[in-house]
Amino acid sequence: MLLLTAVAAAFYLATLPPERRNVLRASGGAEVVVMDFATPFSLDPLPAGWWHRKFWTRKAAALSFAVKEGVPALRFATSASASMLFRRVDIDLSAYPVLEWRWLVETPIVSDLDERTRAGDDHPARFFITFLTSDGKRRSMEIIWANSRLKAGQYKYLDGFPHYVANGGQANVGRWHRERIDLLKIYRKIWKDRGAVRVIDIALFCDSDETKTKSVAYFADVRLKRRR
Repeated sequence: MLLLTAVAAAFYLATLPPERRNVLRASGGAEVVVMDFATPFSLDPLPAGWWHRKFWTRKAAALSFAVKEGVPALRFATSASASMLFRRVDIDLSAYPVLEWRWLVETPIVSDLDERTRAGDDHPARFFITFLTSDGKRRSMEIIWANSRLKAGQYKYLDGFPHYVANGGQANVGRWHRERIDLLKIYRKIWKDRGAVRVIDIALFCDSDETKTKSVAYFADVRLKRRR
């Protein structure tokens, strides 16, 4: 029992967030390249400024670099598992309000469980984004690939936690989609305030742990941009 307790404690400590180092900041240009997978890097250990968040009660997703239909990408594969890949940033959302990226869902979540409920809350591809307000409040939301019951442009709330649907559905599986959303507009719709806000974390997130299914998704070219 003592050995099991020690192993559990060690694994829990290993999942704690590392110190915020090598934080990505804007340099005044038209865009900030948040994630570019054209040049592979070490996934274990990750470079400073990155964090693979694993949940000690869940298996982690499998991460690997791949070239999918000519696009250098990061591949996330889940099997009743879940984890998140964070990039530490510190970017003024008012200056860079547009989020752009590409994603391709190869294996979607197929389940009878309702994705709008906690029991069915799995998605083959998500972004987890954390904001910091001028008065020190941290706020988080997700941008998701819907399964079957949600449509692009809709919002989903679970226990008050907000999700914005950017794409999804079986008809869109198997091909690359280039997305462009006004993240500042979405933020203000959710929280209503007009105060200054910074983006401090952007994470890729894939999970199939609730539905006990499998998923495969690819991500590429994640950027924050000024408005045109």
